[in-house]
Amino acid sequence: MTKPGINREKVSGEALFILRNLKENGRLGRSNKLADVKTALEPSVSLEFDSYFFFLRKFHYIAMDREAQLKLTDQGERVVEGEHLDKFTTEVGDFFADQLSPGEDNTQSGPLAVAAPPPIAGVSTDILLDETDMAPPPPPPPSAPPPARSGRKPPAPALDEPLAPPPAPQVTSRVEVPDLKRESGFAGQAAAQASAQQKGTDIDLRYVKFDPIGSGPLGTVFKGRHNALGLDICVKELKDIFGYFSFLQRGEVIKRLKKELCAQAQVRHPAVVAVLDQNTEVARPYFVMELLRGSLREKLDQAGGKGIPVPQAVRYFLQICYALRSAHALGLTHHNIKPENVLFDGFGNAKIGDFGLARVIEVDQSKGMPQVFVGTGGMGYMAPELISRNKDVGNATDVYGVGILLYEMLTGQIPGRRSPLPSELNNEVPSKLDPIFDKMTQDRKDSRYPDFDSMLDDFYGAFSDGEYLTKSDLILWSEAKG
Repeated sequence: MTKPGINREKVSGEALFILRNLKENGRLGRSNKLADVKTALEPSVSLEFDSYFFFLRKFHYIAMDREAQLKLTDQGERVVEGEHLDKFTTEVGDFFADQLSPGEDNTQSGPLAVAAPPPIAGVSTDILLDETDMAPPPPPPPSAPPPARSGRKPPAPALDEPLAPPPAPQVTSRVEVPDLKRESGFAGQAAAQASAQQKGTDIDLRYVKFDPIGSGPLGTVFKGRHNALGLDICVKELKDIFGYFSFLQRGEVIKRLKKELCAQAQVRHPAVVAVLDQNTEVARPYFVMELLRGSLREKLDQAGGKGIPVPQAVRYFLQICYALRSAHALGLTHHNIKPENVLFDGFGNAKIGDFGLARVIEVDQSKGMPQVFVGTGGMGYMAPELISRNKDVGNATDVYGVGILLYEMLTGQIPGRRSPLPSELNNEVPSKLDPIFDKMTQDRKDSRYPDFDSMLDDFYGAFSDGEYLTKSDLILWSEAKG
């Protein structure tokens, strides 16, 4: 779909603007990680940032390493220095042909102007970097026509600010950038975000998206509302997921994503996050979930490294085990157990979500999928067979992850190879939990519990006094937790 006023010269200037920022970030030692660059620059370009990324990577102007760090190729360096600009503009026109406005002059070549736009008196042109602000930028106030090109190099930007967006490549036009007065520090950004998000952003006319409430390597979670029902929901946008793959692999990623979301939606259990809807056919794929209230990571952080109360930890542990046992019965494994994926409802019950998203980005040599680890937050909970990319994974792999999670809830620490048993670190932990934790986290799969049924048999054999009821009795809180 085309947008009015978007011509080849404007898009060329914005692609060049991205390259110049990457170079400047490298010179100043700032992060060039894909997610950071996207967050910083997306508000300043006319099309989806992913489109520019795919273009620059497909035509070898940028490269990305296994940790999603971007850098200019030799070809990209030459374009930033002003070489081969006609070729660059032609490639932009070919790549973005279906997104450029009809009737615009998209065929005539012209030199790319890289000078920054002239400042407007009394108004700062700093950009508030906010990836969740989806409102279109306000038009700039009227200003005098830009001065004729002098042939001099543009002035260098201040070292503590991003490069100003370039004008459109034709001398007579420039990229339109929101002229926002800058307030000091994060307080100014927060005020701008609050103003922009009061009304929310419509998604497919069915949902409204409000403030972000969490983020991860692949996307951002927003509080939202179901328009027809007036129901509060969560919307998770996976807009960063395609950055880990080349342009031609988008279809494979979409296929995997839709498969995993539909599989999680089939698991209906009190301790599994309910997936209510999904749309993978848009530029920013998303899925809709029930609204939840914080994560286990937040509870562990609030405990200051001391773990959480033992009765509470054991209840969370059992809720997670029953949730995964239910999913396994339907043939669905998780393989990305970590505190960030354990969420809580309004009553304080643990629910596990994000089933299968790790499989969306798994390596597939037959389809040219790259081998990447997205983030490092879940590495401590991964069974050895997952880290080694062994194909022999299954239910016992999730058993391992939950065992590590149990230890952290009880002690506040992630265990190492020679760590003390839980009761040795926390004298409030019943010693009969020690052998259960130990067998859940054996490196060798054949020494580990093969599934949650066998683990629960041992648990209820140890706690036969009925403190946690009996096997298959799921304990749920029914009073709202503060």
